[in-house]
Amino acid sequence: MATSSSISAQFALSARASLVHRDQRVVGLRKLRSSAKRVVTSANKDFDSEVGSLKLAEGQLQRERYVATNRFKVKKGAEAKFEKRWSERKSRLAELDGFRFFTIMRRVTLNPDEELDPDEFNYTSYTIWDDKESFTAWRTGEAFKEAHGGGTLFGFVSMLVSSTFTLQGPPSPAFYDGIIPIEMPQDPSSAPEVVGGWRNVQADGVNLIEPECFVAMNRFKIAKGQEAAWEQRWANRESSLKDLPGFVNFVMLRRDAPTPEDGYNFVSATVWKDRASFDNWRSSQNFAKAHGQAGGKAAEGQEGAKGAEAAKKPAGPPGGPMGPMLEPPSPAFFEGKLMLYGDLAGARKAAVVVEAGGRTAAIRTVDQQRRSQPARRTAVKGRLMSGACSEYEVFWECKLGMHAPRRLMSTPRRQ
Repeated sequence: MATSSSISAQFALSARASLVHRDQRVVGLRKLRSSAKRVVTSANKDFDSEVGSLKLAEGQLQRERYVATNRFKVKKGAEAKFEKRWSERKSRLAELDGFRFFTIMRRVTLNPDEELDPDEFNYTSYTIWDDKESFTAWRTGEAFKEAHGGGTLFGFVSMLVSSTFTLQGPPSPAFYDGIIPIEMPQDPSSAPEVVGGWRNVQADGVNLIEPECFVAMNRFKIAKGQEAAWEQRWANRESSLKDLPGFVNFVMLRRDAPTPEDGYNFVSATVWKDRASFDNWRSSQNFAKAHGQAGGKAAEGQEGAKGAEAAKKPAGPPGGPMGPMLEPPSPAFFEGKLMLYGDLAGARKAAVVVEAGGRTAAIRTVDQQRRSQPARRTAVKGRLMSGACSEYEVFWECKLGMHAPRRLMSTPRRQ
């Protein structure tokens, strides 16, 4: 039978062990917090060292979009878990001002017998914004914190712990100016289901999420000093993409960094409804013309000997067989998951009536594009119906289905 002194000793030992365990937990949490802070600091340096660092040369095109990507190396066998984590993240991306398009892309090959390069990233998040200001507002706002651990340090730590089981090394961000964009308006009736600004997709972490689009990219290394000529050649090309079934959007990406770590300072990115739409384009005459197999743009619409002579000259990528390219382009193909549109990217028009200073202002239509580059910022235009204010036009910013129109400014009406 235990004596009172032995019981007291056992209690003392138990209490001491509890204190030691508590101290160990505190030290462990402090180390984890310090590690998380270092990761956050490093991530911010990665962002800040690249975003906005490109200086344009004379003759280069002004950006019309801003594109943010994050590249991942997902461990073999962890792909479904990685996709599940994306499907369950807290995000209200579709509700953010200036957001246009998103998809998480899984790298694939066109030939099933071909293997991916293990040194390349096999997943990429791809987000298109109206402009850099909209991207910056997201990155520095609450929505960014919510999507990266809920805005708390421990939430971020939890996300890091989850990443260690799925990723090989940290993600690598890359940012681009979007030039020469081509976009098809989206049909609201076929829009994917969105709840609270994010996709409502069920993922079990065992099976891959079904693809919702197909993305074809061509990566280019353009010689220094030749960037403006390269851009102008692309801008002057005739495009028939909007006439092709299954086409979603295109943008030429110009890396927003003076010296990209992979050397690719331009990337053409085309989103298709599915792989079949992409294959149909590849087997079409449009593909042959665009890639020099039928003389390119020079032979289009020409007849007789002049057209035949032009057809003998291979067009290839803009600039000829190599032109300003340092090496042949490097293609990359992806299956897009969790596709998301911002406000349906202005896919519909609507007539609305609002109140302005006690007077009714009729807003005629909402343009297909909510916003574009600052020089062509799209607003909703209406005229005050009161005689006292008939000499003024009123401009509004209207976000369909989510917010009431917001008055931007009034200007004297042109006679």
